[in-house]
Amino acid sequence: MEVRLYGTEESVYTRIVRLVLLAKEVDFALIEADPFDGGKLPGDYDLRHPFKRIPAIEVDGMRLYETDAIVQYIDALIEHPKLTPPNAEDAARMRQIMRIVDNYAYRPLVWGLYVPVWWREGLEPAGEAIEQSRHVLGVLDSFFDSSPDACFNGWTLATFHLAGVLGAADSVAQGSALIDERPRLREWWNGLRMEPIMVKTRSTHTQF
Repeated sequence: MEVRLYGTEESVYTRIVRLVLLAKEVDFALIEADPFDGGKLPGDYDLRHPFKRIPAIEVDGMRLYETDAIVQYIDALIEHPKLTPPNAEDAARMRQIMRIVDNYAYRPLVWGLYVPVWWREGLEPAGEAIEQSRHVLGVLDSFFDSSPDACFNGWTLATFHLAGVLGAADSVAQGSALIDERPRLREWWNGLRMEPIMVKTRSTHTQF
């Protein structure tokens, strides 16, 4: 199987796909595609992603974009290890966590905390970003009680979705402090962040 993944090592969502591919022990080539200021995209990239975002993937010539579609395709294509829980409720909760990360966690934790401190010479995060981050981390922590098998008791697609965001947030003091407020989340994350596939996908622009 020939797999070509388009994105950057620094991209949270490209990392999510890399983690899933590595969990499945799939060999792949990472093709540099950087849509951000100063970056470059391959000349034919509009054929791979009409909105010129990352990541995009090509699997034996089949082209796909959008992280959610990519990881669910990979999970369906390669049977072992299965990253979607067999229980219907846990599978639904897994997808719920993924949507929470996309819609409510990514922007405050990454763009609100990590980007200002790491990329903008230590600019202090806005109070609103801190409060939004605190709230969403509390919501995510609640799944330890309601549906731990959806994310925390073993690797699922939600595990890697959340890991990509926490890897950025925990790289700055403000994000680390907020994760520390949730001892269960901190303990789980401390274990996950040292897994070989996490270390292998770590960029020079994140600590974890």
